[in-house]
Amino acid sequence: MENVKSAVMAVCIVSAVKCLIGNITAVSKLKNQLAMILNLLLAVVMLSPFASGISGFELPEISDYELEYDYSGDIYAETLAKQTAENIESILTEQILSAGISCEKIKAEVNISPDYSIFISRVTVTSEDFQAVAGIIRKSLGDGTEVVNDIG
Repeated sequence: MENVKSAVMAVCIVSAVKCLIGNITAVSKLKNQLAMILNLLLAVVMLSPFASGISGFELPEISDYELEYDYSGDIYAETLAKQTAENIESILTEQILSAGISCEKIKAEVNISPDYSIFISRVTVTSEDFQAVAGIIRKSLGDGTEVVNDIG
């Protein structure tokens, strides 16, 4: 902060001197030479805080910004499972409704393995015609899929 204050004060002083000399000198050649010298001095004064800042600049260690990839992998697996469950529920709802069967609720339980394989372990449905709904779900997802009726 002290460097900024001194740089601003130096710029003000050089600008004031430049204005004063510009008004005092009448000879055009001398006035132009002094203006050029003062412009160079002003440029040096204005750039000096940046030059001193560059010499003290150090790049941070990369290890300061390393991420734990296990955490992001867990987030990815969780998001993948949620999105897959929503997609399966939507598709199964469309298939059941297109068969003309009323179904109030479908809930798919999706598991993601460590190699990101998707496994649908269970589908819970709420329907009056459970057998027909279970048949459609098993036809779509395979005979090994557990279908549970959620009507109390």
